[in-house]
Amino acid sequence: MGGPLLILLPWCIFAVAVGLKLWRFGSMLHRGRRQPVERFRAALERSWARDQQSA
Repeated sequence: MGGPLLILLPWCIFAVAVGLKLWRFGSMLHRGRRQPVERFRAALERSWARDQQSA
């Protein structure tokens, strides 16, 4: 009776650990990707503001 449970328990723990690791890694990548987009948007807005002032 305890045999299948003892086999599945380590696999469940392993699956949860891998899922948490991938979730952290994905959120780190997402956070790193957001900053360059924000900088690019700010640069575009500055450029548009300069163009409007000169026109």
